[in-house]
Amino acid sequence: MLDRAALYLRTLAPLKGSQLVYLPLRRLQRMTRARPVLARRPPGTGPVDALARALRAMGPGDESARLATAAAVLAGRFRFLNHEERLERIDWTRRQVSHLWSYNLHYFDYAVDLAWAHLLTGRREFADRFVELARGWIEGTRSGRGDGWEPYAVSVRIVNWIGALLLLGSAVEPAARQRLHRSLAAQLRWLERRLERHLLANHLQKNYLALAIGGLYLAGRDAERWRAAGVDGLWRELEEQVLPDGAHFERSPMYHALALGDYLLAIALLHGAGRAAPGVAIARVSRMAAALAVLSREDGRLHLFNDAADGIAPPRARLLGLAEQVLGNRVAEPRGAVSLPDAGYYGYVGGPGGDRFLIDCGEPGPAYQPGHAHCDLLSYELDLAGVPVVVDSGVSGYEGDPLREYVRSTRAHNTATLAGCEQSEVWGAFRVARRAQPLDARIEGDSGGIRFEGAYRPYFDRRLVHRRRVEGRPGSWRVADQFTGADAARAVSYLHLHPEFEVEAIEPGRIVARSPRLAVAIEPFGVERVEIARGARDPAQGWYCPEFGVRSPALALELHAVATSTGQFGYRIAALGGQRSRAGTH
Repeated sequence: MLDRAALYLRTLAPLKGSQLVYLPLRRLQRMTRARPVLARRPPGTGPVDALARALRAMGPGDESARLATAAAVLAGRFRFLNHEERLERIDWTRRQVSHLWSYNLHYFDYAVDLAWAHLLTGRREFADRFVELARGWIEGTRSGRGDGWEPYAVSVRIVNWIGALLLLGSAVEPAARQRLHRSLAAQLRWLERRLERHLLANHLQKNYLALAIGGLYLAGRDAERWRAAGVDGLWRELEEQVLPDGAHFERSPMYHALALGDYLLAIALLHGAGRAAPGVAIARVSRMAAALAVLSREDGRLHLFNDAADGIAPPRARLLGLAEQVLGNRVAEPRGAVSLPDAGYYGYVGGPGGDRFLIDCGEPGPAYQPGHAHCDLLSYELDLAGVPVVVDSGVSGYEGDPLREYVRSTRAHNTATLAGCEQSEVWGAFRVARRAQPLDARIEGDSGGIRFEGAYRPYFDRRLVHRRRVEGRPGSWRVADQFTGADAARAVSYLHLHPEFEVEAIEPGRIVARSPRLAVAIEPFGVERVEIARGARDPAQGWYCPEFGVRSPALALELHAVATSTGQFGYRIAALGGQRSRAGTH
């Protein structure tokens, strides 16, 4: 009990004072929720036509994906997190599948898909389906309890309902529109009193986005208050959450992309309504777009650092296209040595079909909200000849996910441990107590290659320093580790290969792994032995989770060494000759 109490205290210590005030308040609100009250009269609306033009000008994005989702929802099929359920009559108070899956049902992202499907096809049934689902939600959640009334879910749904209403226009009959307006006003009043100041970070930003867009869409005294609070809060959180280099401060490429999409939407609608965004906000969102080009590949796949997965945020091409349209800012593809020094990301981009390397040497996350942090300091991802070779484990789910503890652990990343200890004191689904401390990082190089060096102190012994040096040029990369302050302690360096790779041969001084597109040689040095996973039950087995709900066994190597203050150990990884040209054709 004393150990548990100490863990709680270490977790709470970095929080802001405001969080400590709002944490018990939010718990009290959950226990004593009042029922949301619908106004007798529907509220008025703001510059609806101007907002609709601004939203339509942004375009539907992937039309085929919109139409496919809308058709499925029309048939009662809902697919979130790579899991589909057929829901003929939805019990909106019941938790479906999981907490996160249920959240997605209440988000109503599919409302915008239905609206675009109506615009693209002219089929009335898509508009009617949106109204039917929204009416069912209103009637089924009168108590104000359940997943759908969590502030984050409320925030996302408000924006999606307004988006659908703007796109559908007169396709929604006046009586149904008025009913939805009354519900939107009730949800906005509810949200206004429950801003997630106990969590802050991306949750609070979502709350402000909903208030801002709700205040633009509706009219009246309440709407003016929501708009003012939302817009002011958005710019305040932009300054707080987006680092000077343009990266989101939670250091997750996925949440970075989500935040970028929100800010582009807010700026577009504000401009459409004749309310210009501040120049400093435009400049910072422009830097966010440039940072996304570092945090993702040209084919759109994200680097999977911290809690990041593909298929959740808007696609990279969509976001960069909107940045050019909304901000007038065309993002150039990075080449050669790249860095986001405030976030702690450094790497190399060799161009289409070339090598790509990105390493993390930054803070685990904001001190007061590290919920999406992993033990991934000095972990990296590496593509050779355009083929993903060394990969991060990603994330397959949050609370209740069987791999949640694993994907946050040090062993799930391409870094090293000493004496089997974690870098940071992670626990639960989102908790972090004591954290690793980054010390320094630097990178130099050009299109011909790079040299990187970085270091950190693990939480469990501040006398130790883990330093990693990486030297790379197209086709050949060398990774060397050193633990200063270690006295003949057992160290393990982990190397996770993409699931396409299998061990082809074990030769003196090297291991050959091959995928259908590429063969690589891994040459360890300074190590005592190498353990290789050969099946799902192997203790060295790795897992690759590029999307929520996706868990693929993957080849994992463990390089065991005796660490000393002066000794180095590591490996060289190189593409084998004769494979590179074929790899680029796939």
